[in-house]
Amino acid sequence: MILSILFSIVSFVAVLFVLVIAHEWGHFFVARRFGVRVYEFGFGFPPKIAKIFHKNGTDYTANWIPLGGFVRLKGEDGSDAKDTDSFAHKKVWQRLAILLAGVVMNFALGYAIFFGLNLYGVDAQIFGNEVGAQISNQRVVLGSIMKGGPAERAGLQAGDVIESVGVAGDESEKILRTQQFRDFVGSHAHKELTVVALRLGTPQKISVTPEEIQPGVIGVGVSIADIARVKYPFVAAAKKAGSDTIEISLLIFKTLGTIVQKLVQDGELQQGVSGPVGIAVVTGQVAKSGVAPLLQLMAMLSINLGVLNVLPIPSLDGGRALFVILEKIVRRKVRTDIEQYSHVIGFALLMLLVIAVTFRDVMALVK
Repeated sequence: MILSILFSIVSFVAVLFVLVIAHEWGHFFVARRFGVRVYEFGFGFPPKIAKIFHKNGTDYTANWIPLGGFVRLKGEDGSDAKDTDSFAHKKVWQRLAILLAGVVMNFALGYAIFFGLNLYGVDAQIFGNEVGAQISNQRVVLGSIMKGGPAERAGLQAGDVIESVGVAGDESEKILRTQQFRDFVGSHAHKELTVVALRLGTPQKISVTPEEIQPGVIGVGVSIADIARVKYPFVAAAKKAGSDTIEISLLIFKTLGTIVQKLVQDGELQQGVSGPVGIAVVTGQVAKSGVAPLLQLMAMLSINLGVLNVLPIPSLDGGRALFVILEKIVRRKVRTDIEQYSHVIGFALLMLLVIAVTFRDVMALVK
């Protein structure tokens, strides 16, 4: 149990470290390109643990709260506006570029990971519309198992690969497609079937009897999917990575909208929303499945981070960018104290939300 927890923590910290490096490096790189002095590149949020090293006028530091990172720019608080190496001195479009560079890097990282996986080949659910893809090692894999259903009682488990199925005592039929399995099970209600399933590469012979699991539906109480290794040529891999990135981004925006709506209407958080603890647990579970699944999760988390940061919420990149845009619209800078107070309040509210979600995650773990 302890080793599993440690593995989850290490996996989560490793993934978070990559995402933070990518995001903050975006700010850092563009700021330096525009001649803005960077005082500090921080891993985690203060209080500070120690200064790791100093290079080209920038302190690289480690901090106690491992939930992100930051770059501290000269003039980001509106001061030193007359100095040419100050953030406040730069043109509106340059400041916007610096503020949104982290978001761009998160989307770019997600895209790059998807591109690499599509080019190299990765296990994925297939639907028959993988145009131009090379399909290999196709198999039927069990997903969720209905609690108390025939499959659970028989001992079938999520992740089992269905090799064949047949009526007990008769010749078995090799299973190649999910529909083939559904048809066979559906046509043998209340008959004992012998299922041969691969579990971690080892064949398991399991007896299971289909029954009516829903009105008019005969089955064994499992979700199944056609899984195969899917590999794309270079150009197709690039296009697929783009569509994956867009699809996930839109899904995240839609999910956020649902979360906000439920929070406003019902005053409660939607089930399924996870904080650092929940994400750490999922990361540990995915990491045990291999490098490719962990990279897929990293890509989705990177895009998720990009979407969150582009929102016009004070203390986030999108909120800071909003004040720069307002300055351009009204042709004068928003009072520095008002902007700073809004960012402090926004950050405090975000931390309260993180604490609330984390508490719920911990309570779910100890139940």
